[in-house]
Amino acid sequence: MLRLDMNLVFNMLNLIVLYLLLRHFLIQPVMGIMNKRQAMIENSISNARNSEGQAAEIKKQYEEKLAASSQEGSKIIEEAKNQAKVQYDRILSDAGEEAGRVITEAQRKVEADQEKALNEAKAQIAGLVIAAAAKVVNQEVSALSNKALYDSFIAEAGDSHDAGSN
Repeated sequence: MLRLDMNLVFNMLNLIVLYLLLRHFLIQPVMGIMNKRQAMIENSISNARNSEGQAAEIKKQYEEKLAASSQEGSKIIEEAKNQAKVQYDRILSDAGEEAGRVITEAQRKVEADQEKALNEAKAQIAGLVIAAAAKVVNQEVSALSNKALYDSFIAEAGDSHDAGSN
């Protein structure tokens, strides 16, 4: 059976003292170090999560700026295309107007030249008619002289017509 003697009590007392000493000098410092280590790890994890959140925010801002830059670049390109088209249309319109002015001026010049040539021809015809009338008045009226006068008029008209065409 079980005997209770003093050794058992001393052994129990020694165990309790040993436990208290170990607890005071070994377990509490180790637990303190472990608690500090755990707090440091939790702090590092918290900092990492904060840094990750900040990095995600910065990435989001970067992507937004990149998208905005892309849109702005597209807008600038579109504006440049529109300006180029407007300038092209303006140059084309100016060229068309200039061509129209040149054509109109050329038509006026041709009409003026035709009018001048017609007036010169009328003046020559009038001169020939006056000369023919003067010859008719100075000469005797006869069929032969009329025929000669007519032939001479035709010859002079033909010569002046040939001279006017050159």
